Amino acid sequence: MTDLIISGNLPVKTGVEVSWSWKDQASGTVEWTFKNTSSVERNVLLFRSGYYFGNAFWPVYLSNPGFNVDWSHNIPLADKGAGSNSAPIAVVDFAGKKLVCFVFTLLPAQSWSMLEGGFSGVHPTGISAITVSFNGITDFCVEYDPAQVQQWDQQTGTKLSGYSPNPKSFKTAWYSCSAKFYTLYNDVINSGPCP
Repeated sequence: MTDLIISGNLPVKTGVEVSWSWKDQASGTVEWTFKNTSSVERNVLLFRSGYYFGNAFWPVYLSNPGFNVDWSHNIPLADKGAGSNSAPIAVVDFAGKKLVCFVFTLLPAQSWSMLEGGFSGVHPTGISAITVSFNGITDFCVEYDPAQVQQWDQQTGTKLSGYSPNPKSFKTAWYSCSAKFYTLYNDVINSGPCP
């Protein structure tokens, strides 16, 4: 039986509502919309389809300027329109286990949208906005698992690369999260600059 869900909306206890709709179902592109319904600034992750948005393929996004992805400095998201918007990535600490993914920083009552591809024949499932706490901006030595770059190129038919050298030092906002840790690849993230 085919699932006929066209769009979905999941209000959550974080004070942020996240919803999605098809931007182009034939190409598998969805539009995510975040709305901060609270009176304070919020930082959230998007968990959907079994992992945190941005955790797969982030070295490709970071290394290739066309994606317009950079490290977070905990600045509220600027709205350039869903087709031009991109979120920053950051290090998120889950009780000592770290990963890199998108972090969405929203002002009170702010709405913000962005596009995501990769949903050909499927739709997002298990959607929730997960609260994270900002800990400051610091240096990390980040080594990405090259398997995610290879998988990106296999799925897209491109020949993009991750950043070099690998590992490399970055200065970024970092956050703590009390939700369950899920990661798709074996990235190695250590505090402080690379030796």
